[in-house]
Amino acid sequence: MAVVVQKYGGTSVDGRERLMQVAARVAALRREGHDVVVVVSAQGGTTDSLLKEARGLAAEPAQRELDMLMTAGERVSMSLLAIALNSLGCSAVSFTGSQVGIITDTRHTDARILEVRPHRVVSELRKGHVVVVGGFQGVSVEKEVTTLGRGGSDTTAIALAAALEAERCEILTDVDAVYTADPRLIRDARKIERISYEDMAELARFGATVLKEEAVRFAERSGIAISVGASTSRTTGTIVLDAAEVGERSIVGVGLLAEASIVELGDVSRPETLQRLASLGGAVRYVTAAAGTLLAAVDVSRLEAGERGASSGVEVALVCCVGQRACSGETVAEGTSAVRAAGIELSGGCSCGRTMVLAVPREAAEAALRAVHSMFFGTEACSGDPNASSPRI
Repeated sequence: MAVVVQKYGGTSVDGRERLMQVAARVAALRREGHDVVVVVSAQGGTTDSLLKEARGLAAEPAQRELDMLMTAGERVSMSLLAIALNSLGCSAVSFTGSQVGIITDTRHTDARILEVRPHRVVSELRKGHVVVVGGFQGVSVEKEVTTLGRGGSDTTAIALAAALEAERCEILTDVDAVYTADPRLIRDARKIERISYEDMAELARFGATVLKEEAVRFAERSGIAISVGASTSRTTGTIVLDAAEVGERSIVGVGLLAEASIVELGDVSRPETLQRLASLGGAVRYVTAAAGTLLAAVDVSRLEAGERGASSGVEVALVCCVGQRACSGETVAEGTSAVRAAGIELSGGCSCGRTMVLAVPREAAEAALRAVHSMFFGTEACSGDPNASSPRI
C-alpha cells in the first residue's frame, strides 16, 4: 500500500474536539487503504509555556536540558492522538523521534537530521497500525535527545516521507494554502496553486510562517513534493515541488520579516570582520558592502538572547519579493518606486537570483508590504492570472 505522511500543527491538535477531528480524518485515510504516518506538533502554546518556565529558573538554561524539556509537548500530542485513534477502532501506536530512528548532529535546540532509520515504522505499518510520531525531535550520534528548531515538525514529516518513499507528504495546519502575502496583513492576497522549492524557501526565509526554510530545503534535496492545506477541510491547497507551473508570474509572492537589523561589521579586508560575520551564522539574510564596509541584514529572532546586544544595528523590516524576474532592473525599480510612492524611505536592500529584498523602517513594515504587493498583484497586474479568482482567507 502507498504510504501517506501527514503533519498536523499545534492548533490542529489543541483540545479534545480538534484531536477527535484529526483522528477521524486519519482513520478515514486509513480506511481508504493507505499506510499512514502522522507527525504532530505540541498543542498550541505549550512550547512557549515550557520555555518561559525554564527561563524563569535560569536566564540561560543549559541547551541539553532545554531539549529534554521541549520534547515533552510533542510527546503529549502524539500519545493523545494515538489514544483518540484507538478509541475510533483505528489501531495506532505513538513513538518519539528517537524511537523512529531520526538521527541528528550534536547541536542542541537547532539540530540537523543526518539520516533516518525507519525500520520500526515499517514494521508497525506492516502490522496495520497508524504510526503517530512526535515531531521536532531526534537523537544525536552521541545518543542525546535533540530538537530541530522552530518548525522542526515539518522537517520531521518530510524526512520520514523521504525515508519511507511516501506517495505524498501533507502539511496540514490552520491555513488553507500558501498565499502571495500573509493574508492576515494583506486582505487581497491570492492563493498560490503551485510554487517551486526555491521560491517557497525564500518566502519562508523572509517571514512566511506556513513552512520553514529548513523543511523546504530538505524536501528539495529529497525530491519530496509537499502539499500545504487546512487540517479542517479537504480543499486543494498549495503544492510545493521542483518547478512551478508553466507560465508562472514574474513575481510569485512577497514576504515580510518584521524584526531585522542592518549590522555594520567593519572593514571588509580585515579577518575579524569576516569572523564576526561567521558568528552570526544562520541569522544573516543578506550581505552587502559600501565604501569597503561590510553590512549584514540579520533576522533578530534567530539570534540567541546573549548575541543581540553585540549584534545591534539599524532596526529595519525586510520586504522580500521572489520569482523568476525578482532581480531584474525593471522589477527592482518597480519595487523601489512603490515603497517611495508610499512615503517610505529605504534603509538598504539587495537582489540576487530569484530574490529582491528591500529594507525599510520597522514602523513602516506593513505599509511597505502593502505597497509592494499592490505593485505586483494589484488588479491590473493580475489580469489574465489563472489564480485571480482564487478564494481568500
